[in-house]
Amino acid sequence: MLKTLDSFFKISREQKVLLKSYVFQIKKNHKKINFIGKSTLNNIWVRHILDSMQIMKCLPKERKGKFLLDVGTGAGLPGVVLFIMGRKNVILCDKSSKKSYFLKKILQECSLDIEIYNNRIENYFRSNIDVIVSRAFASLKKLLNSIYHLVSIETVLVIHKGKKYKQEIEEAEQSFSFKYEKYQSITCHKGAILKIEKIKKKII
Repeated sequence: MLKTLDSFFKISREQKVLLKSYVFQIKKNHKKINFIGKSTLNNIWVRHILDSMQIMKCLPKERKGKFLLDVGTGAGLPGVVLFIMGRKNVILCDKSSKKSYFLKKILQECSLDIEIYNNRIENYFRSNIDVIVSRAFASLKKLLNSIYHLVSIETVLVIHKGKKYKQEIEEAEQSFSFKYEKYQSITCHKGAILKIEKIKKKII
């Protein structure tokens, strides 16, 4: 399966070992907690690892003292994959105590030093978040409402969206102004990666 990833990205031997360990731990804990859909478990390398990895090309350059926040991370997707691939200062956020407990165990088993915030994103306050990623959290409008208190002029969102991404953009534009770029997903022909910047709430 790693050969598929190799065809898209340059992956070191150490990164391959970490990715294998991470995937093993997700599968090992799957019966205890449904991190990912059962139907996708056998295709985890494409549906989840490659799908997470593909947004690296869309992320802005990392800046010292700034953090990347993964909202609704679940099993750590995409945040853990981005960390393994070299992104520093990653924070994983999920409101589920059960998921956060098992995610912490997985990170310990894989020796990955990543911060976890176990609470609603609406309750999280930090001034140095400049990148927010989200793979399966909510509609774009709901996501923007949930994270707006963390948004500054420098904040960039890079999010996975399905076939209804155009509809979600139109809905979000009723309440927010923003600039966006759309990239074709390499794992879902109807899906898209949206890079969103210059977010401002409209005064209605």
